[in-house]
Amino acid sequence: MILKRINIIHPIIAFVIIILSTTSDLYAENKIAVVKSRFDNIELVLDTYHINYDLIEFKELGNSSLFEKYDSIFFPSGISSDYEDNLDVNWEEKDFTSVKLSKDFFELDPATFKKNFKKFTKNGGSSYFSGYAFKQLILAYDDFDFFDDFPYMGIPSRVEADVKGDLARFSLKKKAALYMEYTGWIALKHVSGAEILAEAKFPTPRGEKSGPISVIIHDGGEILFTSYYSTVYSEFKRFNIYRIAGNLLRKNSIDIVKDHSQEPTGIILDSFLGTETYRTYYFNIKEGNNTIYFLSDSASYMFEIYDRNMNLIVEQDIQEKAQSYNIISMKEDYCFVKIYPSGKDRFIMHSVVSAYGAVIPPKVTLAVKILLAVLGAVFLAAFIKVAISRLR
Repeated sequence: MILKRINIIHPIIAFVIIILSTTSDLYAENKIAVVKSRFDNIELVLDTYHINYDLIEFKELGNSSLFEKYDSIFFPSGISSDYEDNLDVNWEEKDFTSVKLSKDFFELDPATFKKNFKKFTKNGGSSYFSGYAFKQLILAYDDFDFFDDFPYMGIPSRVEADVKGDLARFSLKKKAALYMEYTGWIALKHVSGAEILAEAKFPTPRGEKSGPISVIIHDGGEILFTSYYSTVYSEFKRFNIYRIAGNLLRKNSIDIVKDHSQEPTGIILDSFLGTETYRTYYFNIKEGNNTIYFLSDSASYMFEIYDRNMNLIVEQDIQEKAQSYNIISMKEDYCFVKIYPSGKDRFIMHSVVSAYGAVIPPKVTLAVKILLAVLGAVFLAAFIKVAISRLR
């Protein structure tokens, strides 16, 4: 038997090329779709924020390719097939002779939507649902509990909401006054496994209740659901818009944090609107090493970091799209971050992320990966060589 000599250099080179080629396109455009709706005018806000999107019809949700096309999808309150637009009406003179659904009438298939939307989310897609769009959301994520199993328990009122997590960091608020304008707004009792962004006590026909107003479900991508969408321009709505519309920037920012072997503890997505000259956020910091990461889609900006007493810690203006700063804290604390645009650039998304843990530079991590890949290739070649020798 004649055996050809095996060259072990090729697998080593292949391993190295694969690792070195795993870089992301930082400035890829985030593809956004908005499902046409009746109650929550998301398009108006996106237009004001200069965010590009495609307005799609409800019936397009039956097409699996739709979910492969977009990174972010908005499902505003009031999406559905309008029966009045899908009727075939026949009449003679002044008398109706028949009324029936048109052949093109679309009804969303629950099993198909669940499959497509679950795949979209697990692959990193982010989505926004508000109000009555919960009916579509629970087809795929049935984690919602309602009072007396009745979703439409809310009555018009002013509620004082406790604001938490990234929404609090974004708005600089622990409390927010929310005006629930609609009769029968969606009153949540509990959402299993969700991160609560806002919760409140509110009146219902069955007495005062308390529960979440806004939540995020994490499952590869993010699903943001909110019962409150009345105010068109507010920090609450602004947070929701950028959190979902900035999906690619969010993922790139998290990747940078993880490339440095740290864990993210807070993330903000935002931009400078109109004549805004700065934006301020706060971040929690832990005992030990904390890092604040800054990333922009395309524009550079400067930043300042202040302690809890608004004493300046650092001011940095190096005109880079990706920046970071380490803070070593002796205790649990928080800091304020103020960022300024460079020149006249506006409506360009940026992210600010807080992270915790020892920083391991990406080059060190890459070198370790390459070393492990080379060792793996060598061991594989040695194994193959031994296996071949035993076949002789």
